[in-house]
Amino acid sequence: MPIKYNLTKYDMLMGKVKKIATAKKEQKAMTPEELMNMYKAIIVASFASGHSWKTYKILTSQPQPTAMNNPDVKNEHVEARNTKWKQISPFDIGEIAKLSVQDSTFSEWLFYNVEQEHHDGYKKAWMSLNVEFNEACDDVEREEAR
Repeated sequence: MPIKYNLTKYDMLMGKVKKIATAKKEQKAMTPEELMNMYKAIIVASFASGHSWKTYKILTSQPQPTAMNNPDVKNEHVEARNTKWKQISPFDIGEIAKLSVQDSTFSEWLFYNVEQEHHDGYKKAWMSLNVEFNEACDDVEREEAR
């Protein structure tokens, strides 16, 4: 009997990230979709407790104005951008989905920690993640079946 797996939408995103990480090792140029998925993975790694504890702690506490203007948060983002995005898990993605980060908090994080030239890519990835977090698994199945 074949083994059956129940894949969640978080597993599907993680699978896309693993493919990109493998392709990046082979120095292949990224498509716009792959770049978008990489930005999503960087955001997840930058906010998840398993990869960026200090940022997660700020997100789960009552954030003060300019709380994201912090060298620890900046360092965690740099680590997420360099290596940790390749190591995200479905648990990390689910954690961020349940965290309900406000758009204003995301914008503050973006302003203080991400280079200006990448802002548009991160904003699009953030909006896409929010849509994915709010859609049902049935919607994902229908999309993948096409």
